[in-house]
Amino acid sequence: MELPFIPNKKPCLLIIAVVLIISSCSTSRHLKDGQLLLTKNDIRLQKDRQKIDMDEVRGYIRQTPNKKLFGLFRFKLWAYQKGMRGKDTKFNRWLKNTVGEKPVIYDSILARESARDIQFYIQNLGYFNAQVTYDSKIRKKKNKAAAVYTIKPRTPYTIQKIDHAIPDARLASFVYSDTAYSLINEGDRYNAFTMDDERTRITTYLNNHGYYKFTTDYIFYEVDSTAGDHAVDMTLNIENVTIPDLDNPGKFIKTGHPRYFINNVYINPQYGAFKSRNVAYDTIIEEIHQISPGRPANYYYILHKGPLKINPRTITQSVFIENNDAFNLEDVQQTYRKFANLNIFDYTSIQFSELEKDTLWTNDRRKLDCRIRLSRAPLMAYSIEAEGTNKGGDLGLGGILTYYNRNIFRGGETFRLRLNGAIEAQGVSSSSGEDDAKFLFFNTYEYGVNASITFPRFLIPISQERFPKYFKPVTTVNTGINYQNRPNYRRYIANLSFTYDWNESETKRHILTLADLNLVKVFPTPEFKKELAEVQNERLRDQYTDHLISATRYSFVFNNQDLRKMNNFIFFRGNLESSGNILNLANNVLATPKDPEGYHTLFNIRYTQYVRTDIDFRYYFMLQPEYSLVFRTLLGLGIPYGNTDVLPFEKGFYLGGANGMRGWRFRSLGPGGYSSPDDELDRSGDLQIEANLEYRFPIYKFFKAALFLDAGNIWLLNPNKTYPDGEFRSNKFLSQMAMDAGIGFRFDFNFFVFRMDPAVKLRNPAMPAGERWTADRLQIADIIWNFGIGYPF
Repeated sequence: MELPFIPNKKPCLLIIAVVLIISSCSTSRHLKDGQLLLTKNDIRLQKDRQKIDMDEVRGYIRQTPNKKLFGLFRFKLWAYQKGMRGKDTKFNRWLKNTVGEKPVIYDSILARESARDIQFYIQNLGYFNAQVTYDSKIRKKKNKAAAVYTIKPRTPYTIQKIDHAIPDARLASFVYSDTAYSLINEGDRYNAFTMDDERTRITTYLNNHGYYKFTTDYIFYEVDSTAGDHAVDMTLNIENVTIPDLDNPGKFIKTGHPRYFINNVYINPQYGAFKSRNVAYDTIIEEIHQISPGRPANYYYILHKGPLKINPRTITQSVFIENNDAFNLEDVQQTYRKFANLNIFDYTSIQFSELEKDTLWTNDRRKLDCRIRLSRAPLMAYSIEAEGTNKGGDLGLGGILTYYNRNIFRGGETFRLRLNGAIEAQGVSSSSGEDDAKFLFFNTYEYGVNASITFPRFLIPISQERFPKYFKPVTTVNTGINYQNRPNYRRYIANLSFTYDWNESETKRHILTLADLNLVKVFPTPEFKKELAEVQNERLRDQYTDHLISATRYSFVFNNQDLRKMNNFIFFRGNLESSGNILNLANNVLATPKDPEGYHTLFNIRYTQYVRTDIDFRYYFMLQPEYSLVFRTLLGLGIPYGNTDVLPFEKGFYLGGANGMRGWRFRSLGPGGYSSPDDELDRSGDLQIEANLEYRFPIYKFFKAALFLDAGNIWLLNPNKTYPDGEFRSNKFLSQMAMDAGIGFRFDFNFFVFRMDPAVKLRNPAMPAGERWTADRLQIADIIWNFGIGYPF
């Protein structure tokens, strides 16, 4: 009988047979008499399933069965038992202790304790009368057991009334002013965990409003469960501070919580852990009027010994703590983050000390001195990288030398100089005019230099104090030139860009590139020039033609991921780019003549005109630690006009490769329904639609995996003789959607992720209508092996 949707049936049947053999091997060997292998934890909830998180419940079970690989068989247990058999060799010890996992033996005492813990958890969710029982299903012949936990939640209790008992009237005013954001409200189900989160929320709010010494220990609840039918009355209490009674030694009194205000801010940018603390420092006093010159001044005392090798304003613009303001924990955390981003300091310490009692000191209003200690990172650094390349099957070697200066203009600016070079063995065409390799068997080479300076501020003729500090602005100036020598041509690529980057908030970021100039100058061989003249594909011809791109680009990024919590989150990036408009306006105003082909030029090089936009939307469903379901969609559109007939090749959209539509090789999908098996040209289009779905899960420590599905294609906006059936049509584009699937293997070392994503085509729009679904005709040779660094999205 035919087995549908199985590629190359014999190898697949062999794999299935191996899995069945391993899974059928007894996993209950080496058990002592009376011992039972725990195979399952079965949780049975009698009602109210939607209100109780089963994943949380499982976390209270003290015994977890041995893990299954791909949900098929207990590979680690099998490896352990395999290592137990035979001689005590080094391999068997490695198999048993490193790869293997000891069998989990069912323990009725642990099952009873697990049931008790689950019951406490359920009761903390408001099911005060809940009962949890445990039992086991035993298969004596196979020495296996399954633990069964039965949850009877019964009717939950809800919050009927919330009162507050806060004897400190001033502190109470702060708490009451923020009750709109309370996590507990009348009518909610009683939940002890939410109540604890509310304690943390109130504490953080008070810490951000001057209550420097306030902790969650001052907050507690009183709950009356006799208030009504499955209802509770709740009182939130905030205790006063207990202090010694100076008039009665040995006794204590309670008083209101003091608020703390910043007195002076001292900054030592030359701190060293092993330096003498008796050093006499000079002091620079910086007077800052943030946002408006009319606002009260903030004073910062910068301590230094000898020349200060960094601009004091760079330091003060990184400090969010201001004198005379109430203590604010968020300002402290923002200051830590800003100095970390500045890169010129490798150690930051922020400490506060309470002032002795003086005329400005009262029991409810106290003063803090802030001391910030900074240790400098090495001023200069360099790195050397070597890499192997494989572009379209052409093997090569490359190297990169990078030099860094972290304070080149003494304002925290980072200067980076990057030198790169590469050699490659590229196939030689008849039009190259060259038959001999330039070095060994390598016949192409390239080298280049790139320089960039990153300023930790807006590089504009306006004082940085006029902007909010939380913007954390960065200005980057980048320029470079690259020389490529190929068998068919020589090419120079030069670039210059100027970019502003700032944060609107913790989740919103803006990137504005005022100018992004890219100049391409090509010198083809006479034979290749003749060949290009006969090419009808203008996109291909433009790759090897002199052109200039003068673009302006704006990007908006939204990312609400909280690394401290395992919450679902969204990532969104939208880009809008245009090119050539200013140059075209200048040509029209000055009435400059066009070249013989009817185009405007700059330095005898034709410039491009287009508008391009794209969006990248991702949603991350965090199922449990290390398990996630990720959805991504990409939409893009580019429109050439004016001085440009087709979208520049480097600005076109493409699909295929390690980061999208992984069932196709790099740039080999589309456009539309275009089909040409002998065409090895890189494909690009004016319109892109793509969607991806990926389920990620761990296998063993750093070894992780993913199941993925990709769908999408690219299209042209206008008919093209080179790519017949490649244009976008509203009544055809759905039938031209491509689809692939695969399983990915990721080696996640935290600081470095190596990825292998083999994939196969499920639907190929290049095939004739009626034959586009290819799942039933797949072969092992159809697998596309994708390799990458980092996750695809």
